[in-house]
Amino acid sequence: MLIRYTAYYGLARGVPGLLNFLAIAIYTRLLSPSDYGIYALVVVWVGLVNVVCFQWIRLSLLRFFPANLDDPRRLLSTLLLAYASVASLTGVAGVCVWLAMEDEALRTLVLIAVPLIWVQAGFELSLELMRSQLNPLRYGLMAGTRAVIALGLGVLLITWGFGALGPLLAMLLGMLVAVVTLGGSLWRTARPALSLTPELKPLLMYGLPLTATFALEFVVSSSDRLLLAGLLNNEAVGIYTAGYDLVAQVINLLLVTVNLAAYPLVVRALEQHGRDAAREQLDRNGGLLLLIAVPVTLGFITLAPQIVALMLGESFHAGAEQLVPWVAIAIFMCCIRAFHFDLAFQLSEKTLYQVWINGGAALVNVALNLLFIPVFGLVGAAYATLISYGVALVLSVLLGRRLFPISLITRDNLKVLLSGGVMVACLWPLREATGMWALVERVLWGAAVYTVSVFLLNVANVRGMVFAKRRTAK
Repeated sequence: MLIRYTAYYGLARGVPGLLNFLAIAIYTRLLSPSDYGIYALVVVWVGLVNVVCFQWIRLSLLRFFPANLDDPRRLLSTLLLAYASVASLTGVAGVCVWLAMEDEALRTLVLIAVPLIWVQAGFELSLELMRSQLNPLRYGLMAGTRAVIALGLGVLLITWGFGALGPLLAMLLGMLVAVVTLGGSLWRTARPALSLTPELKPLLMYGLPLTATFALEFVVSSSDRLLLAGLLNNEAVGIYTAGYDLVAQVINLLLVTVNLAAYPLVVRALEQHGRDAAREQLDRNGGLLLLIAVPVTLGFITLAPQIVALMLGESFHAGAEQLVPWVAIAIFMCCIRAFHFDLAFQLSEKTLYQVWINGGAALVNVALNLLFIPVFGLVGAAYATLISYGVALVLSVLLGRRLFPISLITRDNLKVLLSGGVMVACLWPLREATGMWALVERVLWGAAVYTVSVFLLNVANVRGMVFAKRRTAK
């Protein structure tokens, strides 16, 4: 089931992810680093408000929906009440911010940011409901609709002279159309009412610690851009964001695909069969995460110059090329922690631990950014992110094992690391060639070497499964 649903979500996320990845290549050619930096900063602020205000609603849906499969109406009504209440509060806050600003350009950004916060929250909440229902087809249609409209309209608005506002307006319209056409019907049975207010308490008790956790994690992943804007300029933010997102889009896309399929399976195993069944499912999930993460991360490290030269505009090359290897390692550690080791806290419902872990990582990140950016420039922000993610990973492993023991140290996973080392050894002598076809050849060569190594080392008994299918076919 894990492989099947991972394949489904791979298709569901693949096309939108490819379009989002393509957007980086197109936007960095159409926008200046400064305009791209302004666009990135608005996205950061919208994301931060979204995490702080709405994330607990999404997390509560994902955690408690499996226990309400027979009659989810009351849960959905409570969640919709929570969304409407928080949206009202953020609207009031947005008006206050708009009135306090005198700069017309900033006022315009606020007028876009507030509805973008609302629509993004509704869009992601609907996606989580589809995920909880194990409905990857509709999930993919909704994500794809948003991506197609956002990219197409974004390019059009930029060419019409909207600058940094173009992709922001396109993102807003893309999500709005997707929610109205594909997400609205999911909530038809929901009837938000004030009488449901007492039922918000258990959702708040579960979700708020996680909201603090994700807000602090957002500080780790995004405070570098705010500090780059303050310590350097918007151009530095644009170059850093382009290099960072180039890596993060790919690694996150692949690993979140596994998590989209895997986490609901773990929750169901825990609810229906207990901790041992959940632990067995976690072992399978972790092995698949590592199997995918290792070659992709090592590929970015080895082929960074070629990837940057092909994917980003020329004015972004020099800075982004230095960032990619460090960001790849950082994102790898972040995803392995978030999608594997942090589940110990969520499954045991001890999510307060994650607040302390991410709080420590956030403090380390901000302190190191302040220290490293003036000395090392753009790459200093990457160093700070790498170290802070490393701190968070170590703390998650050490604290989580006391609540719900999770491990990645298995014979198969060691074989995966060895296969990755073989791949790098075969790619390293070829890393100097440039051009699209040279990069495609090296990616295919690396994938082939890695696949053969996994097969020869018989990771997860892959040889036995292949030969068993052949015998069955005969």
